[in-house]
Amino acid sequence: MSYIKDKRLWFSMLGIVVLGSLSGITIDNPKKYYLSLELPFFAPPSWLFGPVWIVLYLMLGAALYFIWIDKSSKQRPLLLTLFIVQLVANLLWSFLFFNQKNILAALIDITILFLVLSLLQGFLFSVNRVTFLLLLPYYAWITFATALTYAIFFLN
Repeated sequence: MSYIKDKRLWFSMLGIVVLGSLSGITIDNPKKYYLSLELPFFAPPSWLFGPVWIVLYLMLGAALYFIWIDKSSKQRPLLLTLFIVQLVANLLWSFLFFNQKNILAALIDITILFLVLSLLQGFLFSVNRVTFLLLLPYYAWITFATALTYAIFFLN
């Protein structure tokens, strides 16, 4: 339980939540835009996104911490790079989808996010199972969000 006392864990978690929140607060009335679209039958209600993302960003922050402190792994630089690339793609999606209202660009972005996250998860499975498991709910959500973005693209 020494992790709980490590300030780097809290810095990582808070930092990711702040970044995620910043990408969200720059959006002008996302609920209105989301509800104006033709949505597939499996689209969740708009109120669900906020709570889900807070939990996922906390888990992302913890995962970043575990990658960051694992100095024994020869793959650490690669893992950190993949983590940062997928995080940038994650944050960019909201801007493209909601601010730019460019569903095609958001679709390309989330496809890249999904692929990079898949690579990250593949490496983590063999290097750091705890972090792999920690990112599993995020991976499931990104898989779902990718399918949702594809459906919205084809419906609109």
